[in-house]
Amino acid sequence: MNISIDLIREPYLEFNHSFLHPDKKTGIAEHGPFGRIDPALHPDKIKVGIVGTRATCEACQEWISECRNYIETDRSKKEEWEIDEDSDESVEQEELAKRDILVKGLSPDFIGISSETNFASEIIKSDRWISTFSDREVKAISETESTIERVEKAADLLSDHISQIATASPHPDIILVAIPKILFDAAASAKLPNGNYLNLRRILKARSMKWGVPIQIFREPTLIGKDKSLQDKATRAWNFATALYFKCGGIPWKGHGLEEDTCYIGISFYNTEDEKGRNILRSGVAQAFDYLGQGIILRGDPFEWDINEYGRTPHLKQEEAYNLITNTLNEYKRIRRLPPKRVVIHKSSRYWGSEHAEYNELDGFIEGIEKVNPDASIDLLTLNKSDIRLAREGQYPPIRGTYALIEDSLPIIYTHGFTPYFETYPGVHVPEPWAIIERHGDSGPRELATELLALTKMNVNNAAFSDGEPITLAFSRRVGDILKEVGPEMTVRSEYSFYM
Repeated sequence: MNISIDLIREPYLEFNHSFLHPDKKTGIAEHGPFGRIDPALHPDKIKVGIVGTRATCEACQEWISECRNYIETDRSKKEEWEIDEDSDESVEQEELAKRDILVKGLSPDFIGISSETNFASEIIKSDRWISTFSDREVKAISETESTIERVEKAADLLSDHISQIATASPHPDIILVAIPKILFDAAASAKLPNGNYLNLRRILKARSMKWGVPIQIFREPTLIGKDKSLQDKATRAWNFATALYFKCGGIPWKGHGLEEDTCYIGISFYNTEDEKGRNILRSGVAQAFDYLGQGIILRGDPFEWDINEYGRTPHLKQEEAYNLITNTLNEYKRIRRLPPKRVVIHKSSRYWGSEHAEYNELDGFIEGIEKVNPDASIDLLTLNKSDIRLAREGQYPPIRGTYALIEDSLPIIYTHGFTPYFETYPGVHVPEPWAIIERHGDSGPRELATELLALTKMNVNNAAFSDGEPITLAFSRRVGDILKEVGPEMTVRSEYSFYM
């Protein structure tokens, strides 16, 4: 077997003052978010509303106050390091110092989000943007016998209070929903008779589109720090501040090396019901992203799929693929004011072509792209985790960015692995590489793998160093789950912030 192996360097991100750095937290801490270069991309004031009981609203306000200030990582206090009992005191202190540096690298201190820090954003609260419900209402819902009714009643209660704030004038930029533990435990989800599930989070995300104000959901144990599975406080603050900044119109970082005129699209499918309650399939679309991480979500038309005749993996008819991609690119064009010069589509299933008659989605996608811009460069990729594993000498897995081309046709890329920036592997499971198992278009395999690695750093929903998945596919399941709750008569927002 012919295998060539190379290492793709860690992609950089761009921050304020054109500062380049591979780590999101360090980039923001040292120079501030990228959005500060343009007032249109930077919210200097973040107006926040809060929904919950009096107790959870108070906990939420205390969390906001904490996040305004510097928070030292407490992970080092929770870890018990094994030290050789025979080592002398100086060696022990040196070893502890090294490990403390490692911990600080993996979980750096939070700088605080305020006008006085490099975030340069002030969180604004107001009593008019706080809406509370009583413990009695929570208790009544939690004691409802039917789990389905509990979820429905909880969704109605929270939705009523969200709408009160969202429809106020003026309204906040974002609403924090602080759900009491007793309510979440009783009404987080319920199984329906048809096998589907009602999910409280998804219902609230779907309904918030109607009022045009994105929401951020908190469980009470998360706010008060009483959940054993929680990350340390500094890491939680980084993730909260980054997501808050983005949802309110800010751009935390720019993907350095990602082409500015390229539209990156992930396509997926999900089941839902039509007006008559029948199960149907929808393409759960087109999640389209640009080099700033700004995304738009487009819902495809419903279609039927015969599993017995065609198999479990759905595909689009040529006309459906054409309509989906033209609608997506026209929305991209409307927002960016110019059509993309290059279009990249990522799917987890293969592309069916002319050999499948009416299900010729490959030609449908290409024709749709050419309709919007006949001169656009095109790359259509099928991505999946690879069964192939590479071994590396020593105790660590292959380096993140390890690229292998097998038999000159199958490229694989490690998006998780030993990370030189941390000088360790920041994971617990054996990493699986991604494989580009099918590709159509203009770019070579190494260029596509390099781009794939960069797209794993574009998740603006947290401040982690990177994700294992490219942003085009990372949220496909979440988007589909939320769209399941959006009925035919409900508003569907295209802004990515409503699905985060």
